[in-house]
Amino acid sequence: MDLVRGIEMDLIVGIAIVLIVFFSSSLIEKRLKSIEKQNNRVIEILEEIRDKK
Repeated sequence: MDLVRGIEMDLIVGIAIVLIVFFSSSLIEKRLKSIEKQNNRVIEILEEIRDKK
């Protein structure tokens, strides 16, 4: 009985870790895309300033 309970706990912990990693990577990906958009905008602004000179 203890072995089954231990396996169930391992399974629950394993699933929890997978979910945490999945959602963390999703949040990181969204943040990186946001940073990429901001960087692209900064580059556009700098190019506009350069072209005015």
